[in-house]
Amino acid sequence: MSDRVVALRSGALGVIAYLGAGVGLRTDYDYYGRLAAAFLQGRWWLDEAPPWLNELVSCGDGRWCVAYPPMPAILAVPLVVVFPPALAQILVSRIAGGVSAGILYLGLRSLGAPKLVAIAGAALSTLGTTLFFSSVDGRAWYDAHAVAMPFLAGAFLFAARGERPWLVGALIGAATLARLPVAAATPALALLLARRGGGPYLRALGAVVLGGLPFALVYAGYNELRWGSLFDEGYGRLAAMEGEVFFTRGVFSLFYIPRHLFAIFLQPPDFREGTPWFLEANIRGMALFFTTPALIWLFAGLRHVRRDAALAATALAALLAFIPNLLHGTVGFAQFGYRFSIDAQPFLIALALAGDARDGAGWRRRPSWLFVSAIVLSILINVYFMVGITRFGYWE
Repeated sequence: MSDRVVALRSGALGVIAYLGAGVGLRTDYDYYGRLAAAFLQGRWWLDEAPPWLNELVSCGDGRWCVAYPPMPAILAVPLVVVFPPALAQILVSRIAGGVSAGILYLGLRSLGAPKLVAIAGAALSTLGTTLFFSSVDGRAWYDAHAVAMPFLAGAFLFAARGERPWLVGALIGAATLARLPVAAATPALALLLARRGGGPYLRALGAVVLGGLPFALVYAGYNELRWGSLFDEGYGRLAAMEGEVFFTRGVFSLFYIPRHLFAIFLQPPDFREGTPWFLEANIRGMALFFTTPALIWLFAGLRHVRRDAALAATALAALLAFIPNLLHGTVGFAQFGYRFSIDAQPFLIALALAGDARDGAGWRRRPSWLFVSAIVLSILINVYFMVGITRFGYWE
């Protein structure tokens, strides 16, 4: 099969898997669905604030604004014409998360991964990471990750091809309108673009920035409508609403890094006695490498960054995408796994594949059986906890 056919089938299977896993599930945290309905009525605010939507921010007399960027709501607008807002929101989440499988496959192929290796990476991303649960659950925080993922994977795809810098910038801009931290990866993706395309870095960076500029202007205008300021004040207002429980040093601080390192490397699941479902997800999360053991291979992938400029740029993109999250006052809960890792997921998957299937002579044709076993284990872990949380409520 051609890469295009594999990508289409991977994306279609991802959507089917996510829609099937979510049958009968709804969310009460339908910020984006309600905002999409408001957009249809010509409003950028909600005219009611139910008590369970405790992160709505007052933005005028009788007006409440969603603090987050609007892309998930924008994508939900066509669906709220037909479906209730909450259903429209989770459909967007599941479709966007599932579609990302095919786009990531093409990105991995463009980086040089052989077909079987890239298929393994797409399967790992789709079913063996917290993207699975997050997309299926579809509450507002997770919806934002799911929506950002295909755009971020698309930016990685064209950067790895070394072409269309304006499109790389536009895709980063679209992803940023769902998840702001992904914008931090822009310099590294421009570097990947320049290395793969053979052009000067500053020219590539300038073209990428120009491609993303319209999206930045849209967001600035949206902020002006919400807050009367071109700059984002939503997260600062949310932090003020939370008081000093989590944001003792403001929204961002070096002081918060240790709590993120614990969440990434050490946070365990809980033990639940008296039930066959003896491992229970902690609502604070679960360590990245407990959630997805196959990602341990990314450390082996880092061995190649000195010899491979494309992998070095990919590793830098992962690091830059992590930085805003590492400085944030919370680690992402309520969540399964460490959901902030999705902001860097295309790059983490690429590094893990390189750690297994790259050597001094280049890429091997297929992943090792040990790595395939780690992918299967990652999928089993994520299916186990996704079913336990969504169907049995095992989440504390």
